[in-house]
Amino acid sequence: MKEFKRGRFLLLVGAMVAIFIVAFLALKSNLEYRNESERYTIGLEENPKVSLSWWGSDERHKYTMEGVSHFEETQGIDVSLRYGDWNGYAKRTKVWMESGTEADVMQINYAWIPEYSPDGNGFYDLNRLSEWIDLTQFTEEELSFGTRNGKLNALPIAMNTHVFYYNQDMLDHYGLSVPETWDDLFAMGEVVGKDGKCVLGMSKKQLLLFLAAYYEQKTGKQMFLPNGTFMPSQEELTDLLEVYRSMLDAHVLSPVDSFDRSKYMSGEILGTMCWISDSKIYSDGLAETGVSVTLATYPKMPGAKRSGWYIKPATMWAISAETEHPEAAAKLLNYLLNDPYMVHLQQTEKGVPVSAVAIETLSKEGLEDTNEYKATEAMHALSGEVEMIVPELENEAVIDAFKTDADEFLFDKQSAEECAAQIRADIIAATKGGN
Repeated sequence: MKEFKRGRFLLLVGAMVAIFIVAFLALKSNLEYRNESERYTIGLEENPKVSLSWWGSDERHKYTMEGVSHFEETQGIDVSLRYGDWNGYAKRTKVWMESGTEADVMQINYAWIPEYSPDGNGFYDLNRLSEWIDLTQFTEEELSFGTRNGKLNALPIAMNTHVFYYNQDMLDHYGLSVPETWDDLFAMGEVVGKDGKCVLGMSKKQLLLFLAAYYEQKTGKQMFLPNGTFMPSQEELTDLLEVYRSMLDAHVLSPVDSFDRSKYMSGEILGTMCWISDSKIYSDGLAETGVSVTLATYPKMPGAKRSGWYIKPATMWAISAETEHPEAAAKLLNYLLNDPYMVHLQQTEKGVPVSAVAIETLSKEGLEDTNEYKATEAMHALSGEVEMIVPELENEAVIDAFKTDADEFLFDKQSAEECAAQIRADIIAATKGGN
């Protein structure tokens, strides 16, 4: 009996030792496999995570996030998001770019290319990523918009220009027609001003471009040359300031600081100047209240040597020059521009897309019935008059300088001549260029 128990004990010990050895070998093997797997994964960038930044309305946030979720599911690439409205976004982008903390894929403004990539090296050269980005969906001209020093810095989402939308019901009420000249605007202001209404309301950026059109039509000169040189003389700016004040006094313009979309929606302001990409807000939004809306283009000056009409990419997609995952970033950028599902979600919220496959997709969904399409066609009809926008016209420092300095004149703190000199000095300082 003792021998039997002793034998069972030795067998038990032996089994335990064997189990321990097998477990140890298995653990050693698993550790080696895990380490090898981690090394292999890092080497091939499996399951990379990239970041995406954009600005816009709640509607844009909603469909972009939905589209990104679809991209993550189908591509196996994780995407972190940064987004907000336009206010302050340009300043945040400046901080990101200067600190090297920008997103891998970025929605950018056309004017940011010369600002952040003067030599073409500020953003990733998308030509190097053509294996994952279908560049054949864009014409050579469209590719040229984002090209700097031979390097493709960004791709346009849509083309954009300014249009005017008028409350047709209010025009009918006052027996007015859509204005075609600057004199028409003043005549309209005389009529509606009696009821405390204004013909137009717009933001400070639109104001500068509106007055730039007047200046260019009257003088036949560009406000900014393509190299950024600011052209108006002090005398010309003095004249422009007087015209600006007369537009306010004559109820052609509502003061910028009191402009509110609700005033346009209620008919207190008869019309507005906006980007085509904002048509859903100012055209569709008003039409949804039961009001008839009419599209118009810039007022013209008889005998004008220039139209003052500019075009630009609505917004663009770019990739950070410092991205650690260029392939994944390229796949995301291509999805945002060319994937039918994303195109279906976006529709014309950013304007009529330029990607051929995007246009083909939306054409099956009633593209030609949209206000963005109609406005874009009006833009194309004036192709002989429009020019590519000079980035300085969208420079926030320029816009702020004009608005702040002009207020000194409007509130009688400076004469028109003094204010004109101040505007000229501040804009030249902001752009480091002058006449």
